[in-house]
Amino acid sequence: MASYNIHAGHCPQGNGASGAVGILKESVEDRLVKDEVIRLLRNEGHTVYDCTVNYNTTQTGCLRGIVNMCNQHTVALDVSIHLNSGRNDYSGDGSTGGTEVFNYDTRTKAISDRICHNISSTLGIRNRGTKYSKNLYVLNSTKNLAILIECCFVDDKDDTDRWDYRKCAQAIVEGILGRTISPSSSSSNTSVSAPTISSNSGTSSEIQVKYQAYANGRWWADITNYNTSNSDGYAGVIGVPIMALRANTVGKPEVCGYLEYRAHSLNGGWFNWQRDRQKDSAGENFAGNCRTKLDGLQMRLISCPGHDVHYRVHTIGKGWLPWVTGYGSGADGYAGWYGYPIDAVQIYV
Repeated sequence: MASYNIHAGHCPQGNGASGAVGILKESVEDRLVKDEVIRLLRNEGHTVYDCTVNYNTTQTGCLRGIVNMCNQHTVALDVSIHLNSGRNDYSGDGSTGGTEVFNYDTRTKAISDRICHNISSTLGIRNRGTKYSKNLYVLNSTKNLAILIECCFVDDKDDTDRWDYRKCAQAIVEGILGRTISPSSSSSNTSVSAPTISSNSGTSSEIQVKYQAYANGRWWADITNYNTSNSDGYAGVIGVPIMALRANTVGKPEVCGYLEYRAHSLNGGWFNWQRDRQKDSAGENFAGNCRTKLDGLQMRLISCPGHDVHYRVHTIGKGWLPWVTGYGSGADGYAGWYGYPIDAVQIYV
């Protein structure tokens, strides 16, 4: 097993160090990618040091802080994660800006080529290729081999329409570890085992559940079941508390039934039950309020005899907790741990 330094560039609130801002904000998205890269590498048994600077500082201070942390460790590779800018295409011109990787010299060319290929293939954006520079501080001041990844363009609508930080992170990890992926490859490394489930038709024997989490000020992509087609098969962002959840069975109710669910607010009480994504009396179709962290979840499948809903949550501080079946089973009849924010959810029927 190898050791790596991984960091996201820039500082979210730094004095001139916040990075590129467009449709996406670099210092936000690069940290999501960084966290997922670290998680995936550690899942494969590697040692990873997070060398990201998160305190308020200048651009120079941020760079020096990153390099100082990197140089405290002897590792196989320093990886600096960024997002690019300069396209100024906010309407979309049908052409993507793309991805590129900067290197100090050719010693890291093979890794760089793989990462460029993997991100380009996975996200469906242009491969701008491996590039070289001896003027980038992170590349010329670190004692280890280093690369700087520009994942996509924050100010290109064609890039941001295709953006998925989890897929990007998986593409980076595959490249680091010597693996090349194709556009049809699914990125599904999981940190834990789970029951085998079906993934298609929505018949009475194969019922799908679609679910979506609200975190970090936005609704994230829909997930279908557990570990089918969406990255690691969970809704949420590891390390970022979920503040609302919505879900539904896919298909005709007389076949698939209804999914009912409710959420518990952190150190508070239970929100009202929701049914599928139907609007309640307040006009909302989700559990939670999009403002309060959640620490508990209950679910039940209605009008579908012979089937149960299975669900579990990942919490900040406790990790993945055991699977719960239906409403009333498991510890105290809910998935979660009071006092620990939920940051990811998995569901299947």
